[in-house]
Amino acid sequence: MAVGVSRALATAARRAALALGWLLLLSIGLAGCARDAEPSDLAIWRIVDQGCNGGQHAPAPAVPEPAPHPTRGLQCETAQGIAVLKDRCGPTHFLVIPTARRSGVESPELLSAEEPNYFALAWEQRAASTAALSSAAPDKADIGLAINSRYGRSQAQLHIHIDLLRPQVRSALLALAQPLAADTRLELMGHWYRVDHLDSLAQSPFAQAAREWGAQTAEERARLTLAVVGDGGHGFFLLSDRADLTARDRGHAEELLVPHPCG
Repeated sequence: MAVGVSRALATAARRAALALGWLLLLSIGLAGCARDAEPSDLAIWRIVDQGCNGGQHAPAPAVPEPAPHPTRGLQCETAQGIAVLKDRCGPTHFLVIPTARRSGVESPELLSAEEPNYFALAWEQRAASTAALSSAAPDKADIGLAINSRYGRSQAQLHIHIDLLRPQVRSALLALAQPLAADTRLELMGHWYRVDHLDSLAQSPFAQAAREWGAQTAEERARLTLAVVGDGGHGFFLLSDRADLTARDRGHAEELLVPHPCG
């Protein structure tokens, strides 16, 4: 009888341990989904705030972590309200980041005429990408700027990616008939992007995309993802998409740029 009871207890313990393991995995998965939906990582913001603002505004991390070097690969343009940071993945990948706290594409300040024109400033910084090439620098149509939606980003501080454009994206854009028809759409990397033509970047692409998509609230703007590409002349293509998680579209315009392995 004692042996039977012992076996029964052992079996029950194994089952309880297995159930606990599944619950742990489920909780980790749910936590990952929540983090994707509401990113809380402020590593980039801490680097910029420490390196450019003297660490006046960045909150302390919830969990102690090694402090990032505040100046390594960081260029502060405080008069313009931006910082330029070398991304850790790829030699030609750079980030333009506001030196003010801005959560992302949904930030209401981006619609204000008083706010720095971050896309225009990022375009002025594109030489950082071409200078990192060992071959002859491409023309400006080969450089792309991109910002991801809330659901396609990993950082809760606004940052615009600067990098080389995927060749197939450039070819598809330059093959479009000019002038562009109203509400032109182009399928790129498995997602449909709205394509508008801009004569210049004098007006903020954030405001234009919000108008085109009728995104009046912060939640609606949070779904937007934007990319800006030179047209080979003096103008630009503005590509925009809207995250749709039911269609497995996270709103990740960074996909239009050349991918890099990240060790």
